[in-house]
Amino acid sequence: MLPIENAIQAANDFLIKAVPDARRVKVRKMAQIDFDSETGAWEVEAQVYVPNETVRNLGLPVQKEVLDCQDYLLRLDRKLQVVAYGLREMVEEK
Repeated sequence: MLPIENAIQAANDFLIKAVPDARRVKVRKMAQIDFDSETGAWEVEAQVYVPNETVRNLGLPVQKEVLDCQDYLLRLDRKLQVVAYGLREMVEEK
């Protein structure tokens, strides 16, 4: 597998495990933020689809599950381990 494919897979695997009730993960953007072969870090933006809390709490009958989309930002090190993550809206732009 190519390094970018490995990074996508690492982000998907992490978010499926880290986000309760995640139904689907879609990586939207990726960028290698450090090109040094020693540190080679990645920044990943992903969408995670989770069940809608209002529909769930009210017990509304639906024919198809209603999902909400949450945007996440992740940082991976050169070994593709997640070193930081959070909801996109909670991360300050610098």
